Amino acid sequence: MDPFLSGLNEMFVTTYRSLCKVEEVMLRRLSNDSLTISEMHMLESIGKNWADGCTITDIAQDLEITPPSVTMAVKRLEKKGYITKDRASDDGRRVKVLLTDQGRRAETAHRYFHRQLVRAVARDMNPAEKEALLSGLHKMNDFMRGKVEEFGRGGGSAE
Repeated sequence: MDPFLSGLNEMFVTTYRSLCKVEEVMLRRLSNDSLTISEMHMLESIGKNWADGCTITDIAQDLEITPPSVTMAVKRLEKKGYITKDRASDDGRRVKVLLTDQGRRAETAHRYFHRQLVRAVARDMNPAEKEALLSGLHKMNDFMRGKVEEFGRGGGSAE
């Protein structure tokens, strides 16, 4: 493999592992081992609209997962005390999901963690490096989204 591509692959793999590990450790400390990373991301999604609450469908669309998966996670998070469910005042068939104080604290701490992470990474970068990093990440994200769509249609190889 080309040395650049080999180095890029190594950076993708190690960065992904490191980010997961750091987030896992932060989450363990924050929640006393009661939250998984996917549950934290669900709290983050709910927290975007915590004042008004959101529906199972809103969360599923935001996280790009199925409504039944959201329903199961919501039940777990409700048992753990991070969220509550309430019937919508305008339509009693709709359920609104809201963060509890405990859920809001966890979501705020997680958001703070991400803010600190990106600030630390950007701190010693000059404007050209910042622009190059964002451009490269946009290209990688576009490629990944294209692959997700392609695989979702049941086609393609993993090239």
